[in-house]
Amino acid sequence: MDALQTSSISSARHLHPLSIAFAIAGLVRNNIIPTVAAVLSVRSGGWIGYYIAIAIFVVGLSIALIRYFTFRYRVTDEDLVINRGLFDRLHRTIPLHRIHNIDLSQNVFHRIFKVCEVRVETGSGTEPEAVMRVLSLVEFQRLKGEVLAARDRVHVSSSVPEDASQRLVLDGERSLSEQPLVALSSEDQPQLLLALPLKIIILAGLISSRGEAIAGLAFGFFWQWRFGDQWIPGVDYNQSTREGTREAIRAFATSGDYFANTVYAVQRYAGSVASVLVMMLGIALLFALLRLFSAIWFVLKFYGYRLELHHDLLHVRCGLFTQVSATVPRGRIQLISVQRSWFARKIGLASIRIETAGGNRKGEDMATSVGRRWFVPVLLDRDVERILGVLDQRVVFDEAALNWQPLARDATKRMRRPFIVASIVLFVVGLYLQPYWGWCVGLVVAIMGNWYVKKKSKSRRYARTDWGVVFRSGTWIQKCSMTFFEKIQSARLDQTPLDRRWGMQTLRLDTASAGPADHSICISLLDSEHASAEFKNLQNAIAMHSKYGH
Repeated sequence: MDALQTSSISSARHLHPLSIAFAIAGLVRNNIIPTVAAVLSVRSGGWIGYYIAIAIFVVGLSIALIRYFTFRYRVTDEDLVINRGLFDRLHRTIPLHRIHNIDLSQNVFHRIFKVCEVRVETGSGTEPEAVMRVLSLVEFQRLKGEVLAARDRVHVSSSVPEDASQRLVLDGERSLSEQPLVALSSEDQPQLLLALPLKIIILAGLISSRGEAIAGLAFGFFWQWRFGDQWIPGVDYNQSTREGTREAIRAFATSGDYFANTVYAVQRYAGSVASVLVMMLGIALLFALLRLFSAIWFVLKFYGYRLELHHDLLHVRCGLFTQVSATVPRGRIQLISVQRSWFARKIGLASIRIETAGGNRKGEDMATSVGRRWFVPVLLDRDVERILGVLDQRVVFDEAALNWQPLARDATKRMRRPFIVASIVLFVVGLYLQPYWGWCVGLVVAIMGNWYVKKKSKSRRYARTDWGVVFRSGTWIQKCSMTFFEKIQSARLDQTPLDRRWGMQTLRLDTASAGPADHSICISLLDSEHASAEFKNLQNAIAMHSKYGH
């Protein structure tokens, strides 16, 4: 048996030699600001910034070299063993059957050299158990195959008689790393659940709001490129003087003449009606530009999106230049959220986000973001129920068939009260400062506030089913989230002094993770008696499902 145990341990493996090159590239990217400061320091005659940048680069390079030469990992029949560190040494043993996620990330350079960055997670803690920068694609497939084989062995051994289980162990004593990977049979191939065509991805980008961030970056680059001349008419800006920069910013921030002169010039040459049309055209062009940026962002991130199911594991792959592969075990899904913006509801689109146990991690990377926050970035309404049924077969996503619980009788009146007070205050203050505009502003706030309250009270719904809880809220972006009784960690009732004044309470449900779905199950404005009775029913359901399972 000792010989068998010795052979079950594979030889130590190293990271790919290109790890050093990618570490240097990452060091330069993460320290671009000190690098720019060093260049500016040298141009101004000082060398302090230059020496600081060199020191940062040398320290970072030393750390990268130490990490590469000291990082070792090996795979046994049961564990992934990792050793790293020179002075502060770390030895970590990760049971293979406990590994839930092996996420892969590839940028353009990774793909050129056929390498990848790998994150190994067990679903516990706030950080991944191992980050391997970088491995070859062949080694990644080898490691992933070994983990899947270990999960299958645990599943089989738990469902066969004891003597058969012992034979499986004896037959599998030889190291997995020494066995060739066996091709999957036709029955064992991953099942394709969803593949997004390019036109759907572009459409989702056009109705999203991701373009604002890209537009901000583009405006920053344009400002830097154009800042040398007379950016503001009448201000003589000299790029080499700090005083000129201050003067330009001061004039741009404090003087309204620039904008007023622009409007007057358009009116003088084009007339009042034409000037309004020109301004509307400019706003339309700006809106179209932002939509275009959003579409580009969606294509870059989700091009070639595929969602596959292999046994109990969900695999997500997507990306144009930077390709990402993420793995999500179905059993660790704590919360599912179906989200639709106003535009998405009009054209029949939706998105699905999920939260997993241990999924609220620090330093969320692209693979984690795609696997949870953007689990299904866009899909047709008719496919929502089918995908939810794959995530959990108990889920029947039919909002019309759910038994929605009512809010408190005075909930709408309570939500409308702040808008009434605000409209009265604006009306009174406006009459004193400017009677015409004060009356208009107060009236607009009252009308819009009443419309918003009606939409909000109509969209807020809560239902308790045989398997869990469904909560819907949101006016512009409607979010319908569901969790299961066995996944609920705690339930509590909250009541503020204002709640007591209105005879209401708030019901909160917490799961083992929170964050990616951006929608917690917090049902406010419930009648106190109804909330107390619902709280007791939930406690009984949670206790029963925790004891007997689902």
